Parts: sequence; C-alpha cells; structure tokens
Amino acid sequence: IGSQRQKLKSMPMPFSTMTMTMTMTTAPLFPHRLAIKSLLGVAVLLLVSHRTNTSDAFSFHRPTTIISSWTSSSAARQQQLRSPSTTHQRSTTSIRKLSYTTNLYSSSTSTTVQPNESSTIGTVGSGYVPILLSKLAAHRGHGKSWIICPASDADVMRQLASDADGNVPPNLELVPASDSDRVEELLSQTDALLIATDDVDSVLDPSIMNYLLDPPKVPNMKRIVAMSRNLNGAGMGLLVSASRRAANAQVWDNANVDAYREYEGNIQKATRALGDAAWTIVRAGTLKGGACGENGLYSQYLAESYYELTKNDIITWQLLFDMNVRGVTLMKGDVMRGPGFKAVFASTGTGYHEGDSGRCGVAEAMVRSLELEGARNKDFGVGTKESREVPSEEEWEELFRGCL
Repeated sequence: IGSQRQKLKSMPMPFSTMTMTMTMTTAPLFPHRLAIKSLLGVAVLLLVSHRTNTSDAFSFHRPTTIISSWTSSSAARQQQLRSPSTTHQRSTTSIRKLSYTTNLYSSSTSTTVQPNESSTIGTVGSGYVPILLSKLAAHRGHGKSWIICPASDADVMRQLASDADGNVPPNLELVPASDSDRVEELLSQTDALLIATDDVDSVLDPSIMNYLLDPPKVPNMKRIVAMSRNLNGAGMGLLVSASRRAANAQVWDNANVDAYREYEGNIQKATRALGDAAWTIVRAGTLKGGACGENGLYSQYLAESYYELTKNDIITWQLLFDMNVRGVTLMKGDVMRGPGFKAVFASTGTGYHEGDSGRCGVAEAMVRSLELEGARNKDFGVGTKESREVPSEEEWEELFRGCL
C-alpha cells in the first residue's frame, strides 16, 4: 500500500491540467492544420518524457477478481489493491421488467435469461468491471449472482460491492478462488456467464475459458456475454498511443487487437460447443468511471471507495466523469471510433469524447442484454453521452432497438 501511495505522490502534473492549459493557450492562435502539427509535436514530447520519467507512474491498479494465471497478458505487471472503507448511500428505485414486444424477446428456442428467483449469473475476469457486473446482476433481480474472488482481494471486492450499510447484496456470492468444488457446483446451475477485463493488455486465457465452458460442467448455460474492444482501428494513431503512455495506461489504442480477435473467436467456438447457447460481444473503448457518483447517488454501481482507489489528484477525474457522463450510446457491430487527434485531451477527460466507454454503461448493457433474444450471436459497441442522469428503462429500450 505504501509503495503505491509513494508512486502516486511522485506522479507528474495530471494530464487533464496540462491539456486544459494547452487548450486555453493554443486553440485561439493556430489554424487547423498547424494545430494538428502542434499536437503531433506534443505527442512526441510526451513519448520522450514518458520513457525517461514516468515508466511506472501510471501502472494500472485493480483487484484481479480471479486467479492471476487465469488471464493472459502482454504486460508483466499484475498489481493488487487494498481499499479504505466505503461510504455508500441511497439506492435507486426498483427495476421493472421490460415489457415491449419485438423480435428482441421472441424466438423458437430462447437463449434469454430473465431476472427471477431461479436465474443464476456467473462473472469472471479481472478489474473493476467484473465486480460491477456481479453487483448489477444482483440488483437487476437475478436469484443468484456469483463472482470468483481471490483471497487477497476479498476485502476490496466486498467493499466495492457493498450497499449503504456496508453489506453485500444477499443474492451476490463472492466465491473463493481456491474453492474449486463450489465453483463447479455454481457452474452446474449457471444460466449465463459474464466475462470482462479492465486491463487493455489482458484477455481471458483460452484454457480457462475451456474449463469454465466445458459442456458437461454447464448443462444450463444459455448465454455468454463477453466484453471486448472496438477493433476497427478508426480514430487511432500516434496521438492515441502517446496519451496512453503519458497520461492513462488504460487508454484503448488498438495495440492488442490480435489478442482480442482471437479471444472473440474462442468465445464463439466455446459457445457453439454448448449446442443451444448463444454469445453476445459488447465492445468498449477507453474505460472510465464506474461507481455511484457524488453522495452515493446511484448505489447499484460500485461503492464510493472506488474513487479513493483510482485517485491521483485532489479530486479524482473518475468521479468528475461519473458526475458528467451518465449517458449511453449503443451502435451495432464494430464501428465506434477512437479519439483521433483529440486523444491528448480525451485520455483523462471528464466530458464526452469519442473512444470512451463508461464502465457503468458497459456493465448495464451486458447485464440487460441477457434479457434480449435480439442480442443472440450479435456484437455492439458502447459509447458515452453527456448527461447527469442514467438512462431510464424506456431509454434503454430505444437504445437496444437501434443496435440489435
């Protein structure tokens, strides 16, 4: 813990402050083409500065949420967290079941998993998104939501998943990673599996995927929903890579595209081996935010301790993002763009930027897609929209109508 705090203290001036200064001083002075050349120069300087001064300053800190060997990574670092106590407040109104009738909900052999007392949802992966997924599945009304929990991360995961009184939802089970008997018992009852990884360098290892989706182990499996990334390459380039190196190590810059394509293929292959089951791929860009916001406004999301875990300034930009960007956009297929030449401003930006995906929006889309037959064997991307309020049930209906 002490070493992580020391790293944070030694960080350079937050990139958001640097870009704010650049915006105010350069935008009125340069024509469009010269501005782009100037930004390219900034990118080169940032790359040089990163190589000499900040090689470890922006390491990604998160709980693993699964045995560390269960994810394959091109980066050697796999760091763990400890968390301060949470101050998690009021809950939102109860969820009502979607009721409109289209082919999103109808099929001769349905692969949907509707929230009820008997539905069981499992979650595996690494980072904050899996914890958020498991909490949302419980909040959505599924009878059992479970997530694999390494012993070293038990405390922080419990805090992030807790309610206003510090209690984990009664229908959410944190399963010790060492308890393989319990994991297999739950797999035998599981109707759907959610898979996600925060770290841009990591995907679920194929051998672990084969273990979790071994047909004899999962006789009730109907749907596998996996978080992937925007892989089309649009809006990427030097500036995006520079912003990842200099400001936010979790900027998605398309550097790990081959691993993600292989991962998607493995998901589809494993799903076909199950017979009547279906897959859904939910695409994300640079992940931001993910918690309840100011004063615990949206308690279905991660607890306020998340902001302390991700804080590297007086006020964490993750909180500012969650306060300003609760809106969600969905687009069919793999079509969402990256931030392009605006990447230096977008990397830790707290407003709308192309290439961003809110963790809350991604997790909501993944959990809600379980209820939609139209999401069967489909992929769609999740973007952001400036709003201080989360989408309503009716707005989620329209979002899915437009992308499935």
